[in-house]
Amino acid sequence: MFGILCFGDSITFGRGDSVKDGWVAKLREYFESKDFFNGVYNLGICGQTSNELLKRFETEANSRISFKRSGDKYLILIGIGTNDSRGMNSPNNVKVSLEQYKQNIKELANLAKSKTKEVVFIGLIPVDDKLRFGYEDTYFSNERIQKYNDIIKQLCEEKNIPFINLFNDFKNQDNYEQLLADGLHPNNKGYEFMYIKIKEFLIKNRLIN
Repeated sequence: MFGILCFGDSITFGRGDSVKDGWVAKLREYFESKDFFNGVYNLGICGQTSNELLKRFETEANSRISFKRSGDKYLILIGIGTNDSRGMNSPNNVKVSLEQYKQNIKELANLAKSKTKEVVFIGLIPVDDKLRFGYEDTYFSNERIQKYNDIIKQLCEEKNIPFINLFNDFKNQDNYEQLLADGLHPNNKGYEFMYIKIKEFLIKNRLIN
């Protein structure tokens, strides 16, 4: 078996995609068609932070990874942090501090590496900064999201873990806001863009074919 475990939040879950349920569903359709024993698991839960992902990571991973059969392969993809950066009740009162987030990402990397050598972190995506969020007393900003994204990037460089910098990929698109459904989650086109970038990266780095 070759399994891909996709951990994350609502952007992993596919919130905002009315056609194909996000980039994970698109990856599943592509990857599972390659071999009958291939499997892609969507382990995204809406609203979660790195704190909450840490609490469930080992149980979720252990229930899907087994090294009992020779030849089994597993790849873990982790994309988490937008909700960590979320301002609660005020723009500057974030849900998870940068210091705590850095520790959480380090711990997630170590846990993932203890399950399989093939681990990839997926970067955060920008929001539409022109929107005044504030719904449910929550606030998002690209300035803050980039700081959390940079933490992932730095840790991956230190630990030699592949990193897909989607923040830059989105920002380099003209009018990237048109790839967002509500200013926060991608729309159908946005998830297609994510899927292409992720798939191309995995193929280029010989993590899948």
